[in-house]
Amino acid sequence: MPATIARTRLWIAAALIVVAAAVMIPVWQRWRAGRTPAYIVGVPEKGAALFFGNKRCSTCHSINGSGGGVAPDLSGTRPGAPAMGWLTAVLWNHAPGMFRQMRHGNVAYPQLNTAEMADILAFLYQAGSVDRPGDLNAGQRVFHDKGCSHCHSVRGSGGSSAPDLSTLAVFGTSAWTRAMWNHAQAMVDPVTKALGRWPQFNGSEMNDLIAYASGAAEPAARRDQLHGNAGKGWQVFGRKCSECHAVRGQGGAIGPPLGPEHDLPIGEAEFAAVLWNHAPAMLRKVRDAGTTLPLLQGDEAADVRTFLASLRYYEPSGTALVGERVFSERGCAQCHGPRAQGTKQGPRLPPGHETFTTVSFTTALWRHGPHMLDRVEESGAQWPVLQAGDVGNLVSFLNGAASK
Repeated sequence: MPATIARTRLWIAAALIVVAAAVMIPVWQRWRAGRTPAYIVGVPEKGAALFFGNKRCSTCHSINGSGGGVAPDLSGTRPGAPAMGWLTAVLWNHAPGMFRQMRHGNVAYPQLNTAEMADILAFLYQAGSVDRPGDLNAGQRVFHDKGCSHCHSVRGSGGSSAPDLSTLAVFGTSAWTRAMWNHAQAMVDPVTKALGRWPQFNGSEMNDLIAYASGAAEPAARRDQLHGNAGKGWQVFGRKCSECHAVRGQGGAIGPPLGPEHDLPIGEAEFAAVLWNHAPAMLRKVRDAGTTLPLLQGDEAADVRTFLASLRYYEPSGTALVGERVFSERGCAQCHGPRAQGTKQGPRLPPGHETFTTVSFTTALWRHGPHMLDRVEESGAQWPVLQAGDVGNLVSFLNGAASK
């Protein structure tokens, strides 16, 4: 197949992803007989404004240290799979503690409509990519143990044959990632020859190294600032990455596929480490293919990382049959009836003939949560604990029940 046709098909596939995702994150309604699927788009930047603004989530929670200290910091948490279901389950499972804490502290309960919930969930998902503060002392050890000091210096301490890393690190992890990628192909041969190996970074080592190089536990940018734009990222991926890598079967086969079925790094420092660790293998493959590694400009590294991460955030699938069993086993049927038809203890679900998405389902749980907690405590029942995989099945079951 000519390369132009392959690229055209990739653009079409990527465009479909981004149309559904808009800026980052798609939440789509399932088809039901005769119904048109609706799209509810979550925008992380709007979610951040709500989180730190009038919804006052930051009164209790923080993102990488920005916000309150009453409840856990929500950054740097790698979501389980499926990511949307994981967020819903975590929010629901921790709801009783949050509700009680707000009541105890006389904190106003924030009301969220479906669009606002989509934005906040989008923000919380992307906040998982915000690196936690690194360890400067550990970073200094990494700097020496990995052989960086053989060529580079940090604030004048180290080698002199390559630039001082402190002049780069102050611009943040995105600039660091871009520089490492762009210069890696020129460094592979001389570094491997000088050290006898290509250094590998594991765990938090890259994050610690960046902290040491910058002289601070966090980059100069605001700690709650989001880096990367998925919409721009898919364009960069199509121009610079698709010749080697495929997404959902569309793209090249020189390198491994990078679709949502693969466990990809979402943290900034983690992404930088993966690019660095695989640089020798990538360089060999592109040389064998008679091509070169593309250079990244500006925020392109952050945008590509955010695009790849966004592919893991999608409406979880499920079946009504399994959902009916989950609905019963989790105790939901005790109040809402075995077919979610409603009882004296709880209303019909979903009300009327509304079709649930994961976002609208989460919104309903949040909106009615305090009242449900009161009923659970009055009856002496246990608060149902959800697993990430439950959400898609419950939504399928409830939508099926609503259509009957």
